[in-house]
Amino acid sequence: MRNAPTGAGLLAVLFFSTLFVYSGVAQAAGPAASSACDRACLNGFVDQYMAAVAAHDPSKLPTSAHVRYTENNVEMKLGEGLWQTSDGWGTYKVYVDDPQTGQVGFLGVANEDGHLSCFAARLKVANHKVTEIEVIAARPDRLGPASGPVTGGPENLKDKPLFSEDEPADQRVSREKLIQLADGYFSTIQQNTGKLYTTFDPDCQRMENGAITANNPDPKAYPVARMGCQAQLETGMLKMVTRIRDRRYVVDEQKQMVFAAGFFDHSGVLRKNTLVDGSVRTIGPPFDRPFTFCLFELFKMKNGKIRQIEAVLLTVPYYMPTPWK
Repeated sequence: MRNAPTGAGLLAVLFFSTLFVYSGVAQAAGPAASSACDRACLNGFVDQYMAAVAAHDPSKLPTSAHVRYTENNVEMKLGEGLWQTSDGWGTYKVYVDDPQTGQVGFLGVANEDGHLSCFAARLKVANHKVTEIEVIAARPDRLGPASGPVTGGPENLKDKPLFSEDEPADQRVSREKLIQLADGYFSTIQQNTGKLYTTFDPDCQRMENGAITANNPDPKAYPVARMGCQAQLETGMLKMVTRIRDRRYVVDEQKQMVFAAGFFDHSGVLRKNTLVDGSVRTIGPPFDRPFTFCLFELFKMKNGKIRQIEAVLLTVPYYMPTPWK
């Protein structure tokens, strides 16, 4: 793979680079687990995990005998990777609780010797023990400085009241509808033609590794970043995304949030992109070579529409398989 983006901006690169180079609904993850672990219980396991990592001591976390651990899409022994290098955590925390499947998604900021990383994880709990831990740590050496006036990074991650709000019961949509909205977002991006397969709130905003890449209020931001979520995708500018595969979902019905895992494959074969308005754009680096984004992406819904999106992602070799099948 030549010159696949290992830096910054990652999906910000996807949108900002696009600006310049232009001159089966998936099943919910996992079978139903014991409902004995409620929301507070699931959050408690996340807190125990964080404390155990900061202490470099897996024994501080109740785990099953055959617990599985992956970090940045590589399966490894519990206690390796971030477990060895952690110096604690930032204050940013977002929990996505799915008692029906015994899973919890989590966004935060990891600290390794003063180097902060955008962080996301999924834990699965059964019989009050952690059976699965899946982590993405977008470390600073993989972020680097974002191009131009729009910058990203963990320092930009601040508390968003939206993510802690319970939605009124009469304004909630079903679990199946929540998955459909998130999955439809991915289907809209995959070989993007401008056709929408999901529904956006007019105020929808997207953040990727701490960079605001849609509905950015900064007047100095690139025009494409100032566009809304829907307006961006209606242009058809992301046709270079070949497929979005291995989609899995953790669903928080009370907060109307979906925590998704998946891969954005870029085959690198597209050289010209005809937009919805008929204009033709040349596809250049890094999208002229094969590479893949591995990501967690959080969706907050309001009244059955996508209101806020936040992703943590990094590049991996093209078509890299997931260990979580």
